[in-house]
Amino acid sequence: MTGTIISAARRAVPARWRPAWVPAWPPAWSRKRRWAAPVTFAGSGVLLFALYLRQARLVPTNSDGAANALQAWDMLHGNLLLRGWSLSDVSFYTTELPQYAVVEAARGLNSDTVHVAAAMTYTLVVLLAALLARGRARGAEGAARALLAVGIMLAPQAGDGRLVLLSSPDHVGTQVPLLLVWLVLDRAPPRWWVSLAVGMLLAWAQIADPLTLFEGVLPLVIVSVVRVGRRRGPWRGQWFELSLAAGSIIAVAAADLALALIRHAGGFVVQVPRTALVGASEIAIHLWYAAEGVLLLFGADFFGQPTVAATALALLHLAGVVLVAWALARALRTFLDAEMVLQVLTVAFVLLLAAYVTSGVAIELTRTREIVGVLPIGAVLAGRLVAGRLVARLAAGRVAAARVAAARVAAGRPAASRLARPASRWLVAAGVALVACYAGGAVYEAAQLPGPDPNQVVASWLQAHHLTSGIAGYWEANSITADSAGQVQVGAVCRAGRKVRVLAWEAKKSLYDRRRRDASFFVYSPLDARSDPFDSPSSAEARATFGPPAQTYQVAGDTVLVWPTNLLADLPPWPPWPASRLAGTFSVGALLG
Repeated sequence: MTGTIISAARRAVPARWRPAWVPAWPPAWSRKRRWAAPVTFAGSGVLLFALYLRQARLVPTNSDGAANALQAWDMLHGNLLLRGWSLSDVSFYTTELPQYAVVEAARGLNSDTVHVAAAMTYTLVVLLAALLARGRARGAEGAARALLAVGIMLAPQAGDGRLVLLSSPDHVGTQVPLLLVWLVLDRAPPRWWVSLAVGMLLAWAQIADPLTLFEGVLPLVIVSVVRVGRRRGPWRGQWFELSLAAGSIIAVAAADLALALIRHAGGFVVQVPRTALVGASEIAIHLWYAAEGVLLLFGADFFGQPTVAATALALLHLAGVVLVAWALARALRTFLDAEMVLQVLTVAFVLLLAAYVTSGVAIELTRTREIVGVLPIGAVLAGRLVAGRLVARLAAGRVAAARVAAARVAAGRPAASRLARPASRWLVAAGVALVACYAGGAVYEAAQLPGPDPNQVVASWLQAHHLTSGIAGYWEANSITADSAGQVQVGAVCRAGRKVRVLAWEAKKSLYDRRRRDASFFVYSPLDARSDPFDSPSSAEARATFGPPAQTYQVAGDTVLVWPTNLLADLPPWPPWPASRLAGTFSVGALLG
């Protein structure tokens, strides 16, 4: 990257104005220089992956990520359609699950699969955002664009920031196919195969994550319609925009058809996403959650930080938020005359935030994962519209200064081009210092030691006591199974009417088959989050359902109750599969057995 910047600086001044003591590039170095960018890019990816893996391991694996690890393990062992699985409202079937399967093929089933895959995914998102921010610019301008995008995304904030960006699959992986879509739009000429490639990428993402509709499909359709309306030419001349819009709509239909065919073949079932528009009275609180969520994504959430250093680092990240806001304002101001990819990114940014604020999703800070796309989009906009513009102005200023200096020398007067140098020097120094602070904070966070994982402790204890089959609340069940490498099989249950019931959410039907499994224990955690329909049964509710236990143990703050009988015999059966074939989905009301 340094060589790219130096070469751009050399090219900025014509050869006739170059001082005699400045040598031209040697032929050997010119040949080597072509490999500098790919090698730097690959090396940066390796360093970023190592950094993010350390940070990801600071977050204990929760039941969502553990469920995805178990599903990938099932796919790896021949169950490609995930027969018998009832998934959440996001399948991740074409994004994270294949990635998890590749990791498990190399490392086996364990909870660290979630950490490795999360680090891989975020590294890919950062690198793809850098490529998109660079665009077609070269030299110093291209490098500055990419570096600013990377700097903005470099350091996920400790706590909830890591939980959103470096934990279980929560729409972060969806950014990979979407960034590829935008890269194709940015780099490829208007050809028929571009519309086909974009449609296939959108269908790939839509199968995995319905959020693609808001972040990928609708922005592309809206922008295509706007461009066709402004051009007002014959339809033959509008074929590219029209084909992109049609391909995007067909991609959604194709994704729904694919899910329906999978379900018809006996494969997995996906839940219907729960969304609803909120009233005007709730908009204010949703705006607050959206604002703090945006700060969190960009590492600038300075509210309630545990230390002065953490607060100071968050305040430094406000610079990134300001740059993104500046870029967004510029994108909106020049929207009608901008490049297509910038128009699509701008609409996606605005649409994501609008949908988040007006839906019933923005009820807590961790729901920021629903708008995680604003991070790479904002970083790309800042790189292209702020860094690129500033560097272009600086380069133009240097060329103008060189011309003035040459004219003064020709007239026999001393050159005064140094007057233009201090501003650029201070600007570069400030940017480098800021990115260095971000990098230092990221390295410091990565150097921390992970705390104990209660579910891992419970899993080890159950294995040591030869308790290999049982039930637990949702936030313990899949985690214990993954932490034990599948040696302890735990099915998720919930409470309904003060009784224990089956929870068909990120669960496999065979776990509740009383003819194949003998579940003898129940794990209760007092730290369980109470959120419908995931309410974990209490110890009292377990006793009311199964009778008094034979033994009760306290393990890592959790309560383990053991019975001499098969608990599955007292549970209602698995809820029936839906009769409707529409996208293979059914409502949340059908989750309880």
